[in-house]
Amino acid sequence: MNPRFRLPTPYTFRERWRFRGPRAANHPMTSFQTRMLGTRSQKWFYFDGILSSVTDVPALQFITVYAIALGASDAEVGLISIAIGLAGVLALTPGARIAEITSSRKSVQMWGGGGIGRVALLVMALAPLIMPDLQAAFWLILGAVFVRSFVQNVSHPSWVSLLADIIPLDLRRFYVTQRMLAVTVAAALTAPLVGFGIRAVGGVEGYQVLFGLSFLVGIGATYAYSRIEEPERPPRHERPRGSTRGILRDRLFIRYLLALLALNTTTMITGPFLLVYFVRDLGGSVSDVGLLATLEQVAAVGSQFLLGMWVTKFSSERLFKWVLFFPAIIPAIWLVAGDPWHVSFGFAAGGLIWAVYNVAIFNLLMEYAPNENIPRYASVQQIVILLATFIGPVIGTVIVATWDIRAAMLVSMVGRFLSALVMFIPVRWIPAIRTPPVPPLAPGSVTVPVAPPSVAPAPAEVEREA
Repeated sequence: MNPRFRLPTPYTFRERWRFRGPRAANHPMTSFQTRMLGTRSQKWFYFDGILSSVTDVPALQFITVYAIALGASDAEVGLISIAIGLAGVLALTPGARIAEITSSRKSVQMWGGGGIGRVALLVMALAPLIMPDLQAAFWLILGAVFVRSFVQNVSHPSWVSLLADIIPLDLRRFYVTQRMLAVTVAAALTAPLVGFGIRAVGGVEGYQVLFGLSFLVGIGATYAYSRIEEPERPPRHERPRGSTRGILRDRLFIRYLLALLALNTTTMITGPFLLVYFVRDLGGSVSDVGLLATLEQVAAVGSQFLLGMWVTKFSSERLFKWVLFFPAIIPAIWLVAGDPWHVSFGFAAGGLIWAVYNVAIFNLLMEYAPNENIPRYASVQQIVILLATFIGPVIGTVIVATWDIRAAMLVSMVGRFLSALVMFIPVRWIPAIRTPPVPPLAPGSVTVPVAPPSVAPAPAEVEREA
């Protein structure tokens, strides 16, 4: 008999990490190790998250600086965000349909985000060699950014659907929380190394080298994902079809989407302008921005570590309801800041709050969505978030142009607080009516009409717990 792995901590502390629900029949619930790496698929999915986080750092945090090094103007740099959002909106609807009809969701991810998306990183690295004219190289990079965002969002519904199949429901909240913690730690360690590497090599070549290394790490992430054992799917005609009508009937999910839209829109009112305000009005430097970003990542790591002890004690919906009240603190801190060091409290608060928020919305999506409709639920959620990234900056630009950025901070603070109240609007949960599939009739058999079952009226209010 193999000895069981135990964390070197007191028993009472270990009990805080133990799931309080029923034991599953297909896996042990004895230790942190078996819950995280209990199956081959869980292990490789965990490693894929870490490697993907490392390979995404240059494309997420340094792409705009890379564009400026190529001589792009401010307006051209803004096209990068527009390309990412537009590609996502265009990709999510076909992505949901592909996730429903494909026989292998892993192949969708392997060819999409794990294949073409990683090749796009190599194109970004080689762009100045392919196009010696740096202005032309920027447009090639912009095209690669669009393609990468498109294939990633096409793959997203398949990725979420496969995750729901390989991670049991009673482990999902704990597993996702710990995986996100590992992802955050990897990004926090990688970002300063990438910045140092770019400075050490120097010039445009520094970006090329680091984006090339990012591509190589991405190949490792794709290999890790390829080792996941995908459960065999029934034939297409035997699988339950996703339903947009089912989403519209899910009033709890609609209320959740409204809260997401309100929070993300009011957040993006100030999002594009805070660093400009920090450098121009408060007198901060570019090096200060790097230190504050590191502080934000450290706060996120601490937040997710503590969340791991609490995530199994509360439903994701309850956690999401209460965390929505805290983002309003961030613009309030910026509003009263008089010196550059004052905003360090805003960055620390942002790291703590948004880390909990990201875990809560992912787990809540997995709990709201029926397994057969996960791709459509995931697509709708992403579309709402991407719409907010378009609406929020437009509102913020109007406010800043009419008054100033401090007025935008005040509007954002009030709007974030009001968005939290959306989740407390009372709604009735109308459960979906599930009709069991009718087996095919044998030759020569006679059909007998059967009266439809009666449906009991829904109660006035049903609280859906995890």
